[in-house]
Amino acid sequence: MNRSKAPLALMGQLLMVLFFALTAAICLQAFAKSEIISQNSADRDAASLLAQNAAETIKALHGDLEAAKAALSGEIQDGCLLLQGDANGRFAPDGAYHLRIEPQPAERGLGRALVTVIDGQERIWFSLSCSWQEDIQ
Repeated sequence: MNRSKAPLALMGQLLMVLFFALTAAICLQAFAKSEIISQNSADRDAASLLAQNAAETIKALHGDLEAAKAALSGEIQDGCLLLQGDANGRFAPDGAYHLRIEPQPAERGLGRALVTVIDGQERIWFSLSCSWQEDIQ
């Protein structure tokens, strides 16, 4: 009564093939998602660069929205400065990103503003608060 061990070996090989097929499918899904993750990172980087540039400009101008409007080619609506920027972090009138610089209540001697960057679908990509010293009289 010698039984052949061939079916057991075949089943072991079948399980290995199934395992490798499953891991290959998982790797392909991760590879496909990496493009989306990479694009989101690039969008976030561009938005953060725009927000930093806008914050530095508004700080240098001590919160003067009119001067910032002239310097960055924006418009003022409801007490906020609205700008547009592109994916390279430059301010451009036809850019894909919309920036909003909103003055915030401040303490004596300290000016503050909130800089928010959104895209065309109203998703907030980046937001930061900036402060600067003001003259006390």
